[in-house]
Amino acid sequence: MTKFYFIVLALFLVGCASERPKFKKEKTCSHVSLKYLKNPRNQFMQIINSPDLNMKLASTQKSMQLCYEDFKNRTGQDEFNTCMVVGVDYFGNLDFYEFSSKEVKLDQTFMKCAMAVTGQVQYADYGRNYILVQSYQFYKD
Repeated sequence: MTKFYFIVLALFLVGCASERPKFKKEKTCSHVSLKYLKNPRNQFMQIINSPDLNMKLASTQKSMQLCYEDFKNRTGQDEFNTCMVVGVDYFGNLDFYEFSSKEVKLDQTFMKCAMAVTGQVQYADYGRNYILVQSYQFYKD
């Protein structure tokens, strides 16, 4: 577990020192996702902060990188953020799921790839009655 915290700290420090575009949900998430987040019906849902879910999402990074590489080769877009918003209701059912970006126009091929990767996560296994807002930052090395 100590290694995990060290890795998270290292990634945080690298992220703070970089010139890469920063994730701001208001500038990155779609209008549909922002509307879901602001919906009064969802005010009692918690924003999840689960180390297990964070590790599961971190394990998708390699596959997401492949989606990005393919997208970059097709479009030339090389640095951008995406926003994934997931809502799990009180009964453990997927209430909302959207992968989007206002920073770039994501094509269908990228969207299918990203949704195939992130859609494999069993979100209900990590709790109920919560909202997850996840950023994926894509940039060339």
